[in-house]
Amino acid sequence: METKWSRYYGDDVFVPDINEDQTIYEAFRDACGKYSDSVALEFGKKKITYRELLDEVDLYASFLALEGIKEGDHVLVSCRRMPHQVIALYALNKIGAEVIFVMRNLRPEVFGKIGMAVKAEYLIFSVDIFNKFSNLFAHAPIKKIILTRSTDYASAKNTFNRNFISLRIHENYEVDQLFNERISFWSDATSKEKTDVKVCSDPDRTAALFYSGTASGRVNTAMISSASMNAQAKISAFLFGRKQRRILSFVRLDYPFGTCFSLHTVLMSGHTYLINTQPDFEFSAVDLNSYKPEVIIGYPQHITSLTDSDKVTSKTYSSIKILCSCGNTMSGYDYHRIREFFARRKCSPKILRLYGITETSSVCMYLPENEIRPSALGIPVPGVMAKIINPDNNSDQINGATGVIAVNTPSPMTGYLDREDDTLTVKRTLSDRSSWILSGDFGTENEDGMFFYGGSRRRVFDRGGIHVYPQLIEDIIRAVMGVADCCAVPIDRDGKTIIKVAVKPEADYLFNNDKLNEIKDEIERTCEMEIFDPARPDEYEFMAYLPMDRFGRVDYEQIIKTFKEEDDEQKSENGNIASVDTFDGV
Repeated sequence: METKWSRYYGDDVFVPDINEDQTIYEAFRDACGKYSDSVALEFGKKKITYRELLDEVDLYASFLALEGIKEGDHVLVSCRRMPHQVIALYALNKIGAEVIFVMRNLRPEVFGKIGMAVKAEYLIFSVDIFNKFSNLFAHAPIKKIILTRSTDYASAKNTFNRNFISLRIHENYEVDQLFNERISFWSDATSKEKTDVKVCSDPDRTAALFYSGTASGRVNTAMISSASMNAQAKISAFLFGRKQRRILSFVRLDYPFGTCFSLHTVLMSGHTYLINTQPDFEFSAVDLNSYKPEVIIGYPQHITSLTDSDKVTSKTYSSIKILCSCGNTMSGYDYHRIREFFARRKCSPKILRLYGITETSSVCMYLPENEIRPSALGIPVPGVMAKIINPDNNSDQINGATGVIAVNTPSPMTGYLDREDDTLTVKRTLSDRSSWILSGDFGTENEDGMFFYGGSRRRVFDRGGIHVYPQLIEDIIRAVMGVADCCAVPIDRDGKTIIKVAVKPEADYLFNNDKLNEIKDEIERTCEMEIFDPARPDEYEFMAYLPMDRFGRVDYEQIIKTFKEEDDEQKSENGNIASVDTFDGV
């Protein structure tokens, strides 16, 4: 379909032959037929072809059905980074059960809340994760627990790989006897007789649940159907191109960029999914050097870590053809730094900066190469429409006016689990009877059809009757030479709203007082010239690093907490806060 964005796409937009009116299992089965002898998964030195992977999926669909899992059941899956997660996704979808990926580094109370919210009755956990959270399930209505180990699939060649050693160390625990009657092991499937499983063929049934929907302004559990996951694979596959590639993702599967884009889109197009074995989904030079991926998918800090590591080999760098940054906007400074880093090594990978939310099943926009305007999000991927609307009356905003980014995509969420009111807030039927997802992010669209990020609706705050947009403040300060990143937050001080900015200097400036003073003066001058008084920051503080949340974004709530603790500490020392230096030391 020709749109105002078509001129950006180029002449050859790859659209894989995927039937959206299938379940993800059925689409996966078709892909395995097309790419049967190609390698689908690599887990260290272990390679699994598409034909072998389909056999594993069918075997475990039979096993899980014998264990009592049936259509409509909710199954929590937490297996670190292992093939079990991939196999479980498609095996459970064949049965018609719904997957909730839960990662091990959540706080116990959050872990428990997720299980309760989705009314999960079955668990597929690695041994160490189950032991860590077993007390949460002692009295829960869990019918069956299937435990996994990395040795179920690890090759003998991985014996001395330090990432695999780390995995195995955590698998030596004895399982609590309290759960004996409810426990089976993943490896038990090989001793069971394989039976035929009726394929659930409803593409509109929920395939996966993601506990990260925030477009409504509060955390919800978003339901993503097979039809939406297949549509996502169809519209985003062009980002990788036609050639089959080796793809390493640092993005977790409890996030749609991890499941819908980094996994399902990859397998639907015949690529090789390289399983990251890093213990906590951090940057891993071990995996990079071992796999030599052609495509890397990660949060901005994963991509920028390439330029900071002295352990990645030159051969590994030369293998990289595409870098996909998601989860947060990549700063222009980081974009240029990565470009220059690879140019010095005579490499020129394509850098794709992606935008998407849980409610759109991940990718809905990408930023064309060489676009460096501050806060640019990009243009919709082919097959997606976007516009800026006034959320109060659903009316379109004119070019340049700030509103909420709305997306019309073939891959929308079905809705929020048990939250019909929030679903109606986010999924809107507009005057032309088309369905749109309101992203929860403010933005603008210019005359070229380029979208620009204006900040999250959750972050916008009121000061003296004026709406303050932290993103606009941050964009202005990031443009100051010597600033690597920053985060503007509101602080309540004795009933008055103070705007304070955490500023992370570039490494060369960090411990040089003269340079820090230069940055300080330039930031103050710039803000005075470009930000009108009610929205101008009151205070700034240099920080050696900015804390990140689990989605790779700056954790502004943690920064607010840090600043509040500093205020409380100063109050206790001085009795009140009479004055605060504009800039504190690092």
